Amino acid sequence: IRVLIYVSVAIVISVISSRSRQRERHFEYIATHDPLTDLPNFNSISSVKIPSSGAMSILMMSFNEDSDIQGLFGSDFYSSIVKKISEELNNLLSSYPNATLCKANDLNYAIIVQHYSSEESLESILAAISNLNGVTVSVDGIPVYVSYRIGFTVIRPGSSITEGMRQANIALRYSFLEDQQISRYTDAMRDYYKGTVSIASEFSSAISKGMVQASYQTIHEAVTHNPIGVEILAKWIRDDGTRMTAEEFVPILEKTSCLQKLTIFMTEEAIRYAQLPVNKGKKFSINFSAAELNERSVMEFVRSVESFKIDTDRIMVEITGAFSEDNYLVRDNLMFLKKHGIHIAIDYLSAVSSSFVLISDVPIDIIKINRSITAHIDQERGAALVKGIVDYAKANGLRTVAEGIENESQVRFCEEAGVTFLQGYYFSVPQLMSADGSLSPDTDAKRDLEKKKEPEKVVSRPTISIVKHSDIEDSFDTDEE
Repeated sequence: IRVLIYVSVAIVISVISSRSRQRERHFEYIATHDPLTDLPNFNSISSVKIPSSGAMSILMMSFNEDSDIQGLFGSDFYSSIVKKISEELNNLLSSYPNATLCKANDLNYAIIVQHYSSEESLESILAAISNLNGVTVSVDGIPVYVSYRIGFTVIRPGSSITEGMRQANIALRYSFLEDQQISRYTDAMRDYYKGTVSIASEFSSAISKGMVQASYQTIHEAVTHNPIGVEILAKWIRDDGTRMTAEEFVPILEKTSCLQKLTIFMTEEAIRYAQLPVNKGKKFSINFSAAELNERSVMEFVRSVESFKIDTDRIMVEITGAFSEDNYLVRDNLMFLKKHGIHIAIDYLSAVSSSFVLISDVPIDIIKINRSITAHIDQERGAALVKGIVDYAKANGLRTVAEGIENESQVRFCEEAGVTFLQGYYFSVPQLMSADGSLSPDTDAKRDLEKKKEPEKVVSRPTISIVKHSDIEDSFDTDEE
């Protein structure tokens, strides 16, 4: 009997121990893998070892430009997009056992490449995954256009994995800031990144110093080219004389409380424009960051324009950026603006980063086609995208504005596609307003226009060849791609 008791106890202990180990493995798996795709997540990267006689490349990869797409059909469709892209990436990397695909949030990934011998090449891996850049993939029978940017670094034995990830992230951010598909980390990038951090700390005093200015660019009716109003834009002349557009500094301000100050400043400029006798009855558009689209900001905006007895039918609020609030709150805030007679526009990239339900529920008047899209209408995919946006707008009773129009061929294409309004340097550069309301060309914008007219110089770029084992030492002196 005693033996049976001992055996029973041993069996029970063994079962409990086995279940405990299984539970530990289960929790460890959950902690180190993405629940949607089952790919390793970023927590798993810390356990990766750098080859003692080689090197490691860390690639940070982000799909679809400035904002992660949420899809025009809601979160379920977005999840399908994430799964599809993850599967495609995994398949493309399956031929490279030294490459590990890791998943972060949304459509952000890391690829860890361990270099052991001269047979391995990062170039071939980059060439393989390029099959997923600038292409249309079918998700649940619906075509989805995908593109990516990459920032990468190479680290050697003795280096920190955490530092390598930081460097790759800085390089990725640089790719977005400088409109490059692939960037390799350099110390110069680190300094550049630090410079962007200083933006938030400088901005508060910049407005009081008059360093932040409003400029006005006309919007024209297609075909007739008659001006129908202006868009009020922001620019910032920094203490060192460098000029920044709102597209450059607003994404940084969105992470701080400074964005509210910009909204207040631009509202004051819009009111000043509307009150001048020379602008009587003229329509104007003002940008509103989605990150600032809350109950307080929209109420203050409406209160401000109504207190100066400005006809709200003259006003269009353009929503830019990705929505951070709950969809129902966003809808309510936009409905509040609409209730007070204010027209609403949304740029296309913001539209695709929001749910289809939101776009359908809110009475939006205009979809703006971003200059990043119109710049590629001479290419088949870019042209198809513009036509698709126009068709969607027409089917839903919306009008369209094409930004960044710079030449006659773009004008002709947009008009043939059915775009309602046109805006860009082809018609006018942004202009500054004097105290009496007269407008004069912004000299900085005029200078930019002259540069655009200059023949583009062909610049040769170095080939990425940093992964052959015998060349690793030399590769660290290579210029960033």
